[in-house]
Amino acid sequence: MRLSICMMVKNEEKYLQRSLQSLQALREAVQSELIIVDTGSTDSTVEIAKKFTDKVYYHAWDNDFSVMRNTTISYAQGEWIYIMDGDEILEVSQPLIDFLVSPKRKKYGAIAITGKNIVDIETENYTAQLGFRLFKNDGNFHYEGAVHNQAVFRGETLAIPEVYLLHYGYVSNDKDLMERKFSRTAAILKQELEKDPKNIYYWSQMSVTYAMHNDFKEAIEYAEKAYSLLPTKKTPNYMFVLLQLILVYQHEEMYQRVAEVCRESMDIQEGYVDVYYYYAESQAMTDNYPEAAKYFEKYLSLLEKRKTQQERDMTIIEYTLGFVQMVYYNLSRMLKKQACFEKALYYAEKVTDTKFVNDNLLTIMELYLALGKTAELRVYYDTRVNPDCRTIFLEEVAKRMTRVEQSLKLKIATAFVDLEADFGLLCRLIIDDYNGNVSAETFADVEKLVVVNLPVYCSDIFYYLLKWNYSLGKILTSFKEIWLGCAFDHIAKKYDDLCEVIYTYLQKQGSSQNFADCKLNKILARYALLLNKLDSRQYNDIFTSYMVEGISYIQAVYSAFIINNEMVYELKNDEEVFLLYIYYAKINHEAHKDDYARYLRLALQAFPEMKRGIEILLQDLQSENVAHKSMEGLLSELLVQLRTMIDEGNYKEAASVIEQGEKIVGKDVRLLKLKAEVFCKQMPAIQ
Repeated sequence: MRLSICMMVKNEEKYLQRSLQSLQALREAVQSELIIVDTGSTDSTVEIAKKFTDKVYYHAWDNDFSVMRNTTISYAQGEWIYIMDGDEILEVSQPLIDFLVSPKRKKYGAIAITGKNIVDIETENYTAQLGFRLFKNDGNFHYEGAVHNQAVFRGETLAIPEVYLLHYGYVSNDKDLMERKFSRTAAILKQELEKDPKNIYYWSQMSVTYAMHNDFKEAIEYAEKAYSLLPTKKTPNYMFVLLQLILVYQHEEMYQRVAEVCRESMDIQEGYVDVYYYYAESQAMTDNYPEAAKYFEKYLSLLEKRKTQQERDMTIIEYTLGFVQMVYYNLSRMLKKQACFEKALYYAEKVTDTKFVNDNLLTIMELYLALGKTAELRVYYDTRVNPDCRTIFLEEVAKRMTRVEQSLKLKIATAFVDLEADFGLLCRLIIDDYNGNVSAETFADVEKLVVVNLPVYCSDIFYYLLKWNYSLGKILTSFKEIWLGCAFDHIAKKYDDLCEVIYTYLQKQGSSQNFADCKLNKILARYALLLNKLDSRQYNDIFTSYMVEGISYIQAVYSAFIINNEMVYELKNDEEVFLLYIYYAKINHEAHKDDYARYLRLALQAFPEMKRGIEILLQDLQSENVAHKSMEGLLSELLVQLRTMIDEGNYKEAASVIEQGEKIVGKDVRLLKLKAEVFCKQMPAIQ
């Protein structure tokens, strides 16, 4: 028999079925036996095992892994022994089959394969270790050590790293599993350390065990204990101790210590990928980006060399083999901060993992723009940006368009102008505006807009339409004011001349002809006023228009009952209360100056943002009062003069002065009385 597959199991029903099924190709290709030793299962493990083999044996667990391993080996009849656990799945087996059927197998005593330890099913994070699993059954092979047992064998070794298995024994998401393994392993290690308190390996494994249990304070203590037992002159044989110390320091964000131990490790021997990764990370976390980038690139270089590297340290577990995409992501961001844009883009384009692609969108967009590569940016959008992320991507592009030079803005617009979306229309408007003429074709596309679906980042479309005096009433016939408000809030932050553009537009459009125009013009006027960048004449024009449109809006929306009874609490916002008070002020302007002033002050209290406009009205009122007082003085003098003329019999002259006075001060009752008196005095003469 060529092969004996030996397993020891206990309560492995979760993965055992898949584990044994993964062996089928190997068992069919090579004459083999499957030996399973159960150490006390209480679930369906034994029933599952018996579906695949009749060589199922029972031995009680005695707290010693090596004893139990050696028990499974004792049943083996094959030329070779393959060791596997019930929570492992053989993913790639063909190279192993090729070895077992070839004559070269006779040269070796043990074969190492790759074990991938799945630590998080959701994120698919794993650690990897090259370990011996296939041994010649020559009577010498056995295990030693109560926990984390070590294989003892004779003969040359060979690594076949392309053969790998998945190990689900330390999945951190499975809390019950982790708790059981922690209790069992920690107890055995403590027992062994009582026998051998200077065992460096056991102290290091205690750190590993407590770290997996998330007890990092203890994990650091045990790792430092293992380190303290190392000889003064350290050799690569103890690299597993330094790597564990690095890991626990890194987890607790002790980056200075991480860097120190990494440098010491590199001095002992170069080439350990985890050391380079964690050193780079320690530098990145302390903002030493040039050093971090240098060692992240060394990490990537080492991974490339591993593809052809035969000799590897099999005493260590490698934690960072699956971090390549994260390294690309980090390099792109760090190199960007250093203004190394070409190199940063090189790594950014290598990011393909969905976990990082979305987070990297902003970085890669900024890199393309920094290099002026707008055509390449469009290709990236078309080929690499997930449909779910395209809105966010275009929103960020739109933001950058208002911050860059005009030439780059036009290049971006040109790259996206054919996009069949609202952003494509915005790009056409940008180009047409630059060329000094918005085409009929562009205006035709504007009329196809479904404005209620227009994303806020495309609100700039309204800016260009206002600028080119396109009547917004054609496309804004039914809309929520809060929606349009959001759009103009967005525009106001980007265009310094928005006030001037709105002013010119409203002057050209004139008074509203329908309710939709009234509502729209009110909103536009309000934005121009609140931006407060108009000169006095412009402000007065717009404020006057705002009051007219606003009062018309209130009268159209609310019933006469609400308006006539000053039911301000029925209105939906402060602006509407303001406009209603303005309405009351207007109807009292001529006849009741005091009420007029009172309503203006109430309007100001309701909507303080219109202070400048209210102050203008109050100043006008004050000027009217001053003029009124001056007129009173003039009239008093005139009345005295007329009294003298009448008393002296100068009736004709008095009549002429009264006529001129009425033209100046109006129909004053006192003048009317004098006029009647003069008329009566002149009656005899007329007869």
